Amino acid sequence: MARTRNDKTYTASYDRLIETGLILFRRNGFDATGIGEILETSGLPKGSFYHYFRSKEAFGLAVADVYHQNQMRFARSILSRADAPELDRLREFFSEAHLIFESMNFSEGCLMCNLSNELGSQNDAFQAALSRYWKELSAEIETCLTPDVLSELGLTRLTSTEAADALLNGWSGALTRMKAERTEAPLTLFKKTMLKD
Repeated sequence: MARTRNDKTYTASYDRLIETGLILFRRNGFDATGIGEILETSGLPKGSFYHYFRSKEAFGLAVADVYHQNQMRFARSILSRADAPELDRLREFFSEAHLIFESMNFSEGCLMCNLSNELGSQNDAFQAALSRYWKELSAEIETCLTPDVLSELGLTRLTSTEAADALLNGWSGALTRMKAERTEAPLTLFKKTMLKD
């Protein structure tokens, strides 16, 4: 008789692999993280990886998607609020993100930035996914860029779409330098110059 799958155990093991990937890819990068290390860190038995994912690339794409979905939930929880002015929400979004990176001692960076730098020009599947993720996050930021906000930030020469991209580009650049220097200074400077905060 065939064994029936325990869906609760299956989901828990899948989630543990994804969580491990989120940690290791942020810390070490995609290429430098081996499947053996993923299994050892997750505590799952050897050979179980391919029970869940057909390849390391498929696993990496799943990890990136989970990171993006978490990031979008975080963004919407702040940027879509109706109880604060748009500029306050925008500043809060970047300030709360700043605190998240502070909790990691400014050393691990943003997984989307890391994967974009490492794989964006090498792997078509990652490039397509990451490009879509950046656009979705930028569109969420754009919801707060009213004409009044663009005026206050000195960005009236840009459309709201261009301004959202400019903010996200500046932030991702600040995150890259933050990771290289392990200091909050680039994030603080971004908020002072781009958000007048």
